[in-house]
Amino acid sequence: MLFWGWPLDPYAQVRILARQPTDSGLSQKPYGCAKNMSLGVRISGTSDTARPKDLSKILAGFLISREVEGCTELTIRTYRQRLGKFISFINNIPLNNIERSDVDRYLLEIKRRGRSAAYTASCFRAIRAFCNWCVGEGLIDSDSSPVRNMKTPKIPKVGKPFIHQSERDALLKLCPSLTFLGARNAAIVWLFWSTGIRSRELANLKLSDLDWDANKIKVFGKGQKERYVPLTKEAKAAVWRYISFRRDDIASLWLTEERTPATLNMVYKVMRTLWLRTGLPKSVWKDQDHIFRRSWAMRNIKTGIPLKYVQLIGGWESVTVLEGYVRAMTSEDALAARWV
Repeated sequence: MLFWGWPLDPYAQVRILARQPTDSGLSQKPYGCAKNMSLGVRISGTSDTARPKDLSKILAGFLISREVEGCTELTIRTYRQRLGKFISFINNIPLNNIERSDVDRYLLEIKRRGRSAAYTASCFRAIRAFCNWCVGEGLIDSDSSPVRNMKTPKIPKVGKPFIHQSERDALLKLCPSLTFLGARNAAIVWLFWSTGIRSRELANLKLSDLDWDANKIKVFGKGQKERYVPLTKEAKAAVWRYISFRRDDIASLWLTEERTPATLNMVYKVMRTLWLRTGLPKSVWKDQDHIFRRSWAMRNIKTGIPLKYVQLIGGWESVTVLEGYVRAMTSEDALAARWV
């Protein structure tokens, strides 16, 4: 009998358990996964020699567990990429032989290659999630975990760019509303600007997700969590103008020039092309997947909308990120507020 590529003791008992996250501090929530469910496979009665030694096979099991837990395709791909590079760096040594120094050397190598602090921290979180999963499965002891007592590398607190109304208008000038593609691109810009939804959420919208009477849009966020976001009159007009060009019964909201359902990659290409044509510096739009969300959140926070409301509409899991935006406010922002 094979399980994830290694032989099991015929007398081993395999119990599949739905476990709650532990309070030990070792169970970390991976990106985009369901909060409360964790699929685990406990192998009892199995000798150390029967346990998997090939890290690549153990990684395959880890990725399967993440998929079962509801991680998004992007999350799975991120884990596979980050952990695959780490395993290659340490020459696929046995799991029990991995030491903290191996993790330190890998993170240092990433920094030496000029990667950002945020990328380095992302790699560490992936390694930590993998090691914590191995501890939960009994593949290694918690005391021998290579990430035990390790902290996430610090990310320098630097101001992140925001998109302003003048820059939004520059994008819209490149979207002639009298053409199908121009109207579509203008609708995309307006939805990004006025809803703060993620690129993937926008790309996956269907015509049936639009509630014209209630002026809201149904969005499926990370982990397929459903929420509703307000549809402003400007965005509503832009989307309606775009839809008026359509003569089809395709469910997808966005269509390509060939009138086929659009993909996330198309949305990225549309926005990247528009950004390049505006002539704005790359420092403004290089984080195009978050710049609209950040800007949308800040505009609403400045108008006095409670952080909790912004969090719920924006689909953030907590207000921590929003609190960071508030800390980034300057004295000029404070003076520009409406004082009574």
